[in-house]
Amino acid sequence: MATNQWRESAVGLGLAFGSSFGVILPLIFGFELVYGIVIGAAVGWIVGTVISFQAK
Repeated sequence: MATNQWRESAVGLGLAFGSSFGVILPLIFGFELVYGIVIGAAVGWIVGTVISFQAK
């Protein structure tokens, strides 16, 4: 039961961790902070969606 609850919130976790990682990306590659957050959130959303679909 706890595993299913975790997978249901995978999209939200993906967005949170992706946005956090997106803050680090501009420091490494030297582009705007906003673009890093958007890229990180988009990748996190995709990963979270894939994880949540695999649960069903």
